Amino acid sequence: MNSRNIDHRDDTVFHFKDENKQEVADSTQVQKTRLRTSSKSLLRILNATADGILILDSSGYVVFCNKAAHKLLGKEEHELMGTMFGCPIADGHKTELQITRNGRVRTVEMHVSALDYENAAAVACLRDITKHVDLQKTLAASNAELKKLNEELVQARDEAIAQHKLKGQFVANISHEIRTPLSGILGLADILLNDCQLGEEELENVRLIQQASAQLLTIVNDILDFSKLDAGHISLQESDFMLDSLLEEVRDSVVGACAQKNLSISIVLDPKVPKQLNGDGQKIRQSLLNLAHNAVKFTPTGYVRIGAELQSTSYPNTVRVKFHVEDTGIGIEKLAQEKIFQPFVQADGSTTRFYGGTGLGLSIAKHFVELMKGRLSVDSEPGSGAKFWFELDLKYADADDRHQ
Repeated sequence: MNSRNIDHRDDTVFHFKDENKQEVADSTQVQKTRLRTSSKSLLRILNATADGILILDSSGYVVFCNKAAHKLLGKEEHELMGTMFGCPIADGHKTELQITRNGRVRTVEMHVSALDYENAAAVACLRDITKHVDLQKTLAASNAELKKLNEELVQARDEAIAQHKLKGQFVANISHEIRTPLSGILGLADILLNDCQLGEEELENVRLIQQASAQLLTIVNDILDFSKLDAGHISLQESDFMLDSLLEEVRDSVVGACAQKNLSISIVLDPKVPKQLNGDGQKIRQSLLNLAHNAVKFTPTGYVRIGAELQSTSYPNTVRVKFHVEDTGIGIEKLAQEKIFQPFVQADGSTTRFYGGTGLGLSIAKHFVELMKGRLSVDSEPGSGAKFWFELDLKYADADDRHQ
């Protein structure tokens, strides 16, 4: 009984050992199968990549190459396998290869990475960068052309600026030459009107001469001022001036034109504004005069008002004054208000033929106001007149004037 039990146990142990060997064999087979499957998957992945891949041994011989490498190098697998590739086995080595294939030179970038696996010592990754290199060459050629073109444009610009300056100087010289005899004509007309005994017909003719000469002189002055502005020859000339006298001079300059059209003209001066100020009185006067001429020109009936009012006082010696010229003229449409400050432009092309003028007055006034760090604006509706205005920061003429 005991002997059979022992034999039974021995047989059981022997049977267990056989099963263990079988499990080990099965596990090994599974691992081999998985390894073969993994190898095939890896091979498919390597052959599917667009970059060429070469695996090299420590001596630089090719031990593996994918399909992309065959294509890039233009050789079959049997031509590459076991051949000396001839690149340094250095981690991070990078270079460009010139490969001739089908009569065309292609540029291939090669990047070497160290590898420590069995007989493999390095992986060389090959990438065709021919299109990139060609694009760089094209861009370099384009940049060279653009650089040349830019130099030609700079030269053309400089020549245009030089010619523009010459034209501006020519216009300025001509304006001076014209203004001198015109001033003489106006002076003689004034003498004839005031000191000579002329009949009604002769007086009317002299008045027409005086009126035409004054209009022509205004045009010449506008052209002269614009040419100076265009050439950058205008600068601020600040000094003390009497504000009430300045406004009266502007009014007196257009009072004759107002009388001819039966327009009333007046001055509205805020008593809070200091009587004497410091600034470029000449440019303020010229700006208001251009606005006043413009108002008279486009006002068939009604009035023209020239004014100044105090906006604010800044310690210790600065005041902000708002100047304006208001009329009851034909008014300006909203769209036209955006372009009337451009040179040689009027609100409507037909107004140039009907009212005359160069279209420079508002542009010059705008430049003068901006030179004094102000901004010329207009409030207007068609048929309801217009109000041109600008604000300037001016200084007191002296410390005592602020108490007047």
